[in-house]
Amino acid sequence: MRSNLFSGASRLLKYSRNGKLLTRARSTKVTSSSLDSQNQDAAATEGGKSESVEESPEQQQKLPTREPLAKNFFVGVVDKELLAYPEVIPRDEMAQLQNSLLPLKNYFEEPREGEEKTSPETLRQLGLYGLNAPTDYDGKGYGWSASLMASEPDSTDLNVTLGLQGHRVVVDLLKEVGTPLQQQRYLQDLSTGKLIGTEAIYELTPPEEDYFSTQAELHPESGKWLLNGEKSYVVCTPGERQLFLVLAQTQQPNVPGPLGRGTTIFLVDSQQEGVRLGEKHATFGCRGAEIRRVHFDKVKLGEDQVVGLPHDGNRYSEQLVRSSRLRGSLVGVSLAKKLLNKLAQYTVTTTQCGVQLKDLELTRVHLSRAMCSIYAMESMIYMTAGLLDEFRAQDVTLESAITKYFTLRQLYEIASQNLGLVGPKSLLSGEATEQGLRDAAQLCTQGESLDTLGMFIALTGLQHAGQSMNAGVRKSRNPLFNPGHIFGKFLDTNSIDSPKTKMQLSEHVHPTLEGASQCIEHSVARLQMAVELMFTRHGNAVVEKQSEMQRLAEVGTIIFAMWASVSRASRSYCIGLPLADHEMLTATAICSEGRDRVHTLCTQIFGGNFVNNDNNLLRLSKQLTKSKGYFPVHPLTFNF
Repeated sequence: MRSNLFSGASRLLKYSRNGKLLTRARSTKVTSSSLDSQNQDAAATEGGKSESVEESPEQQQKLPTREPLAKNFFVGVVDKELLAYPEVIPRDEMAQLQNSLLPLKNYFEEPREGEEKTSPETLRQLGLYGLNAPTDYDGKGYGWSASLMASEPDSTDLNVTLGLQGHRVVVDLLKEVGTPLQQQRYLQDLSTGKLIGTEAIYELTPPEEDYFSTQAELHPESGKWLLNGEKSYVVCTPGERQLFLVLAQTQQPNVPGPLGRGTTIFLVDSQQEGVRLGEKHATFGCRGAEIRRVHFDKVKLGEDQVVGLPHDGNRYSEQLVRSSRLRGSLVGVSLAKKLLNKLAQYTVTTTQCGVQLKDLELTRVHLSRAMCSIYAMESMIYMTAGLLDEFRAQDVTLESAITKYFTLRQLYEIASQNLGLVGPKSLLSGEATEQGLRDAAQLCTQGESLDTLGMFIALTGLQHAGQSMNAGVRKSRNPLFNPGHIFGKFLDTNSIDSPKTKMQLSEHVHPTLEGASQCIEHSVARLQMAVELMFTRHGNAVVEKQSEMQRLAEVGTIIFAMWASVSRASRSYCIGLPLADHEMLTATAICSEGRDRVHTLCTQIFGGNFVNNDNNLLRLSKQLTKSKGYFPVHPLTFNF
């Protein structure tokens, strides 16, 4: 067996369909007014290249980096101190922030004409473009937690917030990895709204072999890049000057073929020659947003328009997708809250057969489950943001991916289950349930697909676990040469049905949550056993077992949801927040249901393909593809 058990997964993880490599990056302070430094770890990952980076005073004030929280779940390790929910915004600054948000909340709660609300000039007057921009460039200087909280009012209008969140992602990236020249050139205009940033990453039909159809070529004699291609699903603002963040394929000089293939991040001004807005996509949801194609025809770009190093865009993509995932999750939470509030009002005001809908047990269970899901979503978002704000260079790669994965899955489930309670009129054009379902479906498919995100979660967790489990798994896969190890495994009383733990998480939360904390302990232990079994059973081929990996991703997601919910509820009860006793009940319900789901999923992994029905489904799929569709004959057919 190879020395590194998961080296095969490392290669598979390196490039996704969109050509992204995710690495650790530095975070921003809560109310940072200075520019963040580039991640030193990422700077030394490729080819021994390194860049001298000095930490800002705000970075130096942060606590030292801790071990990654969610990644360690896969090896059965927990950081008990992180059960204290992050409090990164001081009390006086929180009061100021809440007061400053009141006008925004009032504005977006008032019924207005759509054109007026989405006007970029109105958004500029409200100061919504500079929430996360440094104060040195006329921004508010908010860190992760504060900027997400300040984004909540505009996130209630989906068509407005899609453009704003994309703009903030561009600002986040420039703050972290942009050069001083790029920051001086763009951040001032971005923070005031004179220049509106947006991502231009995805393509309608990705190529079979290359990373992107959009490609850029460097002409050494002029030092200019020539960009050609087309991007789709770009949130545009027609009539305004925009800054497109373009991820394009490039070829390293003197390195022919696939080995020299790389990606480069470019900053492209919409007013440059060769940039053209294409037709608007007729999307299923978010129909008020301008989601268009953007064409690049021989666009000349200078070296100062390259983010990071040429051919090395994968190195900086962790910062990009981390911001995109967190801010996209906030949009999903806002839509889920909106759907739940509408449904709650409907059940209170609607009576059928002499009984109010709110009194029906089925309705009450549905409402409560939706509320628990939203509570977990919100808890995960602000716990991840708090980790970024509180610790230097904290690795939240997995936490941000899990947050988006959980949020969008639960959002679509809430939107679809609402249809059954409202009835036939739920899909009438203009109904809140109909619009909510369309918007939820659009968010689930806008950008990363949920299946791809689930695979990334599992691969990242397995890659982290493979480094620490390598020695033990090698012994398990060679039993004849390691009889002592196998005999110890045989005597071990730890099992998937009755896991043994010594985590003692209950000592770090309110005593009322002792049962919930035990649910987390048992779930983490089951996840660790499932990961070890998958390595032992499949070795490096584990990356090909996609059904099992999707189960693993769901287990890791549920555990982080349980962790964040218990942490938040314990804090709320200890400091006496309103309705904190119901928060404790909410966290208990989340952990109780999560524990049972984790047990089911891990049992299926332990059972293997022939027990959990995967083998039957795989065999059926072969005939289905061979027949190119449904293959059984009509049920009334005679065989003669």
